[in-house]
Amino acid sequence: MKNIFTKNLLFKIAAILLLVHVSISTSKDGGDFDVFLDAARKLKNGQNIYAPPFVDGLQYYYSVFFALILLPISSNVFIAEVLWSLFSFFLLYRSFVLVKHYFDFSAMTKRQYNTWVILTAFLSLQFILYNVSLIQITVFLLWGILEAMLLMENKKPLLAGVVLGLIINIKIMPLLILPYLFYRGYFKTLAATIATFVILLFLPALFIGNDFNQFLLSEWWHIINPSNKEHLFETGNGSHSVVALLPVYLTDTVGEMPYKRNFLNLSHQNVELVINLTRLFILGLSLLYFKALPFKKETNKLKTFWEISFFMLIIPMLMPHQQKYAFLLAAPMIAYILYYFIVTFKQPKTKVYYLVFGLFCVSMLFYSPLYGSDIVGRFLFNYTQHFRFLSFATLFLLPISLYCSPSRLKQFASA
Repeated sequence: MKNIFTKNLLFKIAAILLLVHVSISTSKDGGDFDVFLDAARKLKNGQNIYAPPFVDGLQYYYSVFFALILLPISSNVFIAEVLWSLFSFFLLYRSFVLVKHYFDFSAMTKRQYNTWVILTAFLSLQFILYNVSLIQITVFLLWGILEAMLLMENKKPLLAGVVLGLIINIKIMPLLILPYLFYRGYFKTLAATIATFVILLFLPALFIGNDFNQFLLSEWWHIINPSNKEHLFETGNGSHSVVALLPVYLTDTVGEMPYKRNFLNLSHQNVELVINLTRLFILGLSLLYFKALPFKKETNKLKTFWEISFFMLIIPMLMPHQQKYAFLLAAPMIAYILYYFIVTFKQPKTKVYYLVFGLFCVSMLFYSPLYGSDIVGRFLFNYTQHFRFLSFATLFLLPISLYCSPSRLKQFASA
């Protein structure tokens, strides 16, 4: 017993030292957090945080409040980024604990459980590495949504709303969680989320003055307005979403490789209509996950996780200006689908099961860390980016996850 305790302690110390080393290394190289800290310094100097010049030419898309709270650490970029990186590793661990909370592992052998952990980590690793190397905040958003869900389960709706309101205020992406709260009747959390979001919009006025805050809020809306042309036609490599996928196939666009992509040549107005209808259709798929009348709370933990994982999955697909690091939000759904296939794999199966499983395996090729330019080669990597293979892989997760429903899993368990 003493030897096991010593080994565990040494392992934890080694892991912490490794994370500290990684945090220091990435902070030396810099990342997107440079942009956030630059905005904080601009705010301190009374400058427009949404106007150039920008660090590395990268636009600041986040809230005035986020720039405000970064002010105390904005003077030392290196220390600030090391601290944020370490904080992100902690939130990543906490997020994994929160994900595990929803699964019943008594149905698994130890080997199956270890397989689930390894595959979940493996298929999330690419996006974890993107977030770590770029010093991004997607891990913070992932944690915030999952933590709020647990708080609601533990009858702390107001605190859950504060957490959600905070992360939505900082980066508008998790706004898509609000339809879930409304449909499931979490009205206290919904109200607290909206109230927190609004309060944090105007809180900076206490420190920078109302006029300056109002000016910055109008500037922020100007750049995040979803009707902006740059948010409707993202044609270059690196963007992945409905906005990045549909235009390149529906109208003639200029990409970064000389390969034709479009099979139609619709007007920009019609493409915009198709994009918005597609967004509504994907959001409407939530009814297939709920399968219940509105305003009725779900009592099954696994089904709750399946539902919220759907909303997290579609965030990077429906929101504009999404890079690969945002697809870390798909990790909960991938964890669920892996759980489904591991639990049911030794049960009698149909041809449809094998078809869905095969589609999942193909889709996960673009989620695995093997899908990188250093491994597949720069040309093949850019080619698949040019044709938006990652976006297709993510869309395939929708029918896959619908097939792998908790009700079908229950049928397997009772067979």
